[in-house]
Formats: sequence, structure tokens, C-alpha cells
Amino acid sequence: MRILRFQIRYLSGQTEVINVEAERVLIGAGAHCEIRLPIDQARVEHLRIDLGPAGAFATALAFDPPPTLNGVPFTQSPLPPDGVVGINQTQIQIQVVDVGGQAGGPQKEKKSSPITLIAMAVVLIGAAFFLFSDDAAPDRGLSAPKQAALWPEAPSPTCPQAGTEARALAWQRLGIANAKRERRPFYVQEGVAAVPLFELAASCFKAGADAGNARAAEATANYLRADLNQDYRKQHVRLEYHARIEDWTAARNDVRILLYYTEGQESEYRTWLREADRKLQLKAPRATK
Repeated sequence: MRILRFQIRYLSGQTEVINVEAERVLIGAGAHCEIRLPIDQARVEHLRIDLGPAGAFATALAFDPPPTLNGVPFTQSPLPPDGVVGINQTQIQIQVVDVGGQAGGPQKEKKSSPITLIAMAVVLIGAAFFLFSDDAAPDRGLSAPKQAALWPEAPSPTCPQAGTEARALAWQRLGIANAKRERRPFYVQEGVAAVPLFELAASCFKAGADAGNARAAEATANYLRADLNQDYRKQHVRLEYHARIEDWTAARNDVRILLYYTEGQESEYRTWLREADRKLQLKAPRATK
């Protein structure tokens, strides 16, 4: 289990450490905030911290004054392990802490027995059979191909401009990327499309000699890429589980979400998803126990 640890240094010099077990934490002067600051130091909601697979991500909610990361004002940014967030004259160091281990010594590595591995293999084979066996279809035993990559394996994009024009293009692409990232909770493909835009913005900031914004855009691209990949893999695991327990309605929902992830691709995996969706459409209505 992971928690967020906040080491807070107030204007008076007093320090405080607060551990929060949540994926989203609000920092501000409001009574509902998990991290509550003095009213003369922060707005009602000044900063939001999101905990994802790739680490912690900060989003500014108020800009009077703007929050800073290592002394530099920011709007959105991944949080490095040694980063210090400033809100007015309050300094906060935020760390992601794994508290899953047992106290009193290092955890011993658990090894899977051969019987366990065999049982897992049987479960996966059974999942494929239940998902793809179709009483009316001749292609029984269709197995899932390797899950397709969300982005093509290609070098990072190169900015086509230089100097002032490169910086202007960087800000334009950054604005589009941020808008797409914000729409990700409602349409996951927007998040997938945002990653190369953040990478192009980083490249153009570099070409325009703006190293600070280049690092921020690149860090955001890396964070979002890792977060989407994690969710993408989890969604396929959910599909395997729902197939194993013969919950065809849930399995079809999983397939349709994976189709959203791979929208615009032409891959063996996407073709397999389309076929799975067709078969599950027939299975779902008769999946009554």
C-alpha cells in the first residue's frame, strides 16, 4: 500500500508531518481539505495532489499567489522525490511512501510453487475458452494476441521550428495537450493523444532555449504515458477475470474500453477485440445464472 507523506514547514518555523492514505488530496484553507493551511497562507482550495502508478502529480487550483515547485511557479507538474512545493510562505515536501512491508526487517521474497503456477495456467486457458468458444461459430479456441502498444515505437518528435517560433509552437501544443489530458477521464483516447503532444511541446521548448518548461512538459508526458500504460494493462486483466467467471456483460464492457484505448490503430490486437465484441454481444443476453 502507498500513502502520501506531507512534511510541512510553516511561516513560524513549526514543522508537521501528515500521512494521507488517498489517491487525491486537496491542500488549502478550506475545512474539507485533507491538508489544511492557515487562511492567510492559502486559498480555500489551492493545490490538488493526485497519486498514480507513476508517482505524485500536482495541479494548481489557485494563483494568488501561484504555488511553486523548487521556487518556480507552475500550473501542473509531476512531483520529483526531492521536490519542495511552496504555497505563499509555507513549504511542503511531498513523498510517496510504500507502507506495505512489515516492520522489524526486510520482507522475504515469496516464491510461487509449481502447483500454483500450473493452476494459474489452467485458469488463463479456461478464460480464453469461455470467452471465445461460440456455439454457432467455427473458429473455436481463438486466443488473444499480444496486447498492442498504445504508441508506435518511434523517436521523440522533433520540433520543426527554432527560436521564438519554436516557443510559440510549444505553448500552442502544450495548451492542446493539457485540454486533452483533462478530457481523459471521459474519453481515454484523448489521454493517449495527449502524450505525443506533450513530447512535441518539450522538443519545441528545447529548440526555443526554454529548458525549464521543456523539463516540465517532458516529465508530464512520461507521467501520463506510464499512467495510461498501467491502466491499459489492468483493463486487459479485468477482461480475463470476467471471462473466467463467465460475466459476459462485464467482459464486453472491458472489450469496448480496450477498443477506445486502441482507437485509430490497425493491429492484430484491435482486430481481435472487434471479434471478441461481436461474440460477446451474442453471449451477454444469455449470461443469466
